[in-house]
Amino acid sequence: MADPALPTVSQVNSWQLDTLDAQATGWKQQATTLKTDLDAMNTTIGNSVDFLVGKFGAALRDKGLAVRDEGYKTVGALEDASTAITLGSPGMQFAQKTVKETLSTVTSEGYRWNDDGTVSLSTSQLASVFSEKDKSAATVKLAALQRQADQYSITLRGALHAAAVAAQGVTDGVTKAFSELPQAAQGAKAGALTDPTIAKQQGVDDGKLVASGKATDADLQHIAARLAAAGITPDDVEAINEGKQVDLSEAQWDYLHEFYNTAGVDGLYNMTDRLSTIGDKTSAASVVDQLNTLANPNVHSTGTDNPKGGLDQLPTDLRSILTKNYEWTAGTRGSPQAGFPELYKLDGVAKMMGLADSRSAPGSEINKAMLAQAAHIAPHMRPGNGGAIPESPATEDLVRAGGADKIAVHDALTGKNLLYGLTGDDVLDAFTHRRWADNGDGVQKMLSWIGSDADSPDLAISTRAGEAASKLALYVGNHGNDLLHLDGDRSASLGTVSPHIVQGIETALSPYIPNLGGVQDQYLHTHGFQAPDVGQSTAYPKAQNIFAVIDTDKQAAVDFNAKALLAGQQLQSVWTQSVLHDPANPATELATQSGEILGLVDKGLDKSIAAQKDTDIGTATHAFADKGAAYDTLKGALTNSLKYVPVVSTFAGPIIDLTNAEAKLDLVGYAYSLPHTPDSPVDMSTEFPSARQNYEVAYVLESMDGTLAHDPRYANLFDHDGKLKSYDDAVKDYGNAVKLDGALTNILNNYRGGILRDNLQDLATKVMEGRANIK
Repeated sequence: MADPALPTVSQVNSWQLDTLDAQATGWKQQATTLKTDLDAMNTTIGNSVDFLVGKFGAALRDKGLAVRDEGYKTVGALEDASTAITLGSPGMQFAQKTVKETLSTVTSEGYRWNDDGTVSLSTSQLASVFSEKDKSAATVKLAALQRQADQYSITLRGALHAAAVAAQGVTDGVTKAFSELPQAAQGAKAGALTDPTIAKQQGVDDGKLVASGKATDADLQHIAARLAAAGITPDDVEAINEGKQVDLSEAQWDYLHEFYNTAGVDGLYNMTDRLSTIGDKTSAASVVDQLNTLANPNVHSTGTDNPKGGLDQLPTDLRSILTKNYEWTAGTRGSPQAGFPELYKLDGVAKMMGLADSRSAPGSEINKAMLAQAAHIAPHMRPGNGGAIPESPATEDLVRAGGADKIAVHDALTGKNLLYGLTGDDVLDAFTHRRWADNGDGVQKMLSWIGSDADSPDLAISTRAGEAASKLALYVGNHGNDLLHLDGDRSASLGTVSPHIVQGIETALSPYIPNLGGVQDQYLHTHGFQAPDVGQSTAYPKAQNIFAVIDTDKQAAVDFNAKALLAGQQLQSVWTQSVLHDPANPATELATQSGEILGLVDKGLDKSIAAQKDTDIGTATHAFADKGAAYDTLKGALTNSLKYVPVVSTFAGPIIDLTNAEAKLDLVGYAYSLPHTPDSPVDMSTEFPSARQNYEVAYVLESMDGTLAHDPRYANLFDHDGKLKSYDDAVKDYGNAVKLDGALTNILNNYRGGILRDNLQDLATKVMEGRANIK
């Protein structure tokens, strides 16, 4: 049996295990109560022998026994499910404790942790390392820090694995327990109603009870369980994410539809609030999850007329709140405060929908409506806009709730059927210019799925990510100057005002860096992305703006530019493979495009630093003070365990382990002939463009062949295992980079009888030409 997928650090951190234990206790108590009731019922019916005689009496008593026996199956299922939680909970608690303690240690020691459980060196740690004047001491310090980071990664990911195993055990145990129920044998989910007529009436009855406000907490929990049973499964959620339609039975659909339309929005507010108050967040989430199911066009009913989900399936009062045209009322003397009348109703819906969890499938029209309303409202929340109310939490709540839905975010960014006729540009303009109380954290999370889905093997998922990224890239590319000065003139940049938004843009667009440099689709793992400069200037002005805007936040700049350098290295490596594959027809364009990506790194930093200095804000809080500082930090990032997924397809399979810190520094480091500027002078004794480039080609060949054939005269280039020494050690042995370049050139010119000789100079020329294209 395959290992379960690892949960993220955030997911394990957010586990409400007390609630899980309370569920086990509740099921145990329900089993005891149900058994007592069943036994009492059977005893009462059994005692009827004295006054109900004949066939009717006998049949009634037989039916009583049958009902009791069937009921015992539910008792057994509840007991078994409770036991599954009781047995698995300690393992989940221990794993969660380990995760939290490790995070505390990692954070206190200054490391940076990622949601997948990897631990890496922080910018401050790297700065400390590279401030060492003694290079040997710096190397030792860096190695020690990296070893500790790797150890913390092992501990943290081990805890995540333990958490996954324990959670899967509980899930399997509960699923098995309820699969024994009679309705499960009929193909229905545990607890689901199978008769449409009964299901519809049950939905009405439950909805009336919730609307009346007279339901007990136990009643609400039972109704939430029925909602969960009537709704979609985790497999359905996965299918919808893959762009597929899922079907509910007529009984499931009828129960959901009748319940929600009878309960109404006030009943749902009350129900979710009370469930949350008693600590039953699972039940509260079920109420919201299946409301999203009813609003999801990807969910259809197998019943008469085959209705499908959407806003038109929701209760009228809820639909009215979501689709109302909220109009701004300007504040004037003698009139109420400026704002949106009745905005509190929309905020109430947003807070309720924020209770949804991973059981909510993407594509809910509720979530799309919330994002559109947030974009409509946000521009009026800007300071100085007629009495704006920037402290209002409505926009944050709407973005956090709606932004958790991948399909809704895709539709918002692409402007697909949005309220008010909004376009994707309208949405992005509103969100990038809003002064967010959370520094744009909600918008960052809204964009976070794009980067992780970009290289999905599922075409529908990767295409959706590519389409969303295309619109994001086009917006940033078209509005570069605006985002470098949000309020015009010499005002602050997006990275200064909302650093988390810039970090979200970085994460979303980094898989598409080769596309920005003009690399053709045939070499890429991504789908659906259209570069903003396609078919236009070879200087890629829009791509330049993207790099410049991302460079307004230091952390985003480090990650994005480091990934760009690695992408450029990959292109040059694939060029090397192409020469060996067909010496007469190498992929020359890859060398040029590699240089263009390097030029984008240069130009982005130039534009961003110039814009920052133009703001006259004094200190560089979120960005680099100068280009030298930028490249120093980039060099550090390349030695770090930067999370990086290869984005370029190769001719002959993977050849370089880009998770290897030493390899990345040797291959990339300062390999890209850093521009010689007053604030960043280049030491030509160690940095010579041709030497770095030839070293890179040599490393690729060694990685492919296992060893690199060479004349004994050059033995001092290799260690005792016959492997190339690090670039820095090789320079040290040869005295300077120019002499090293001569040795490497001779080795490469003689490789396989000179197969590379005619192409090596062409590589250098094309890289320089590409870099020069970016003006």
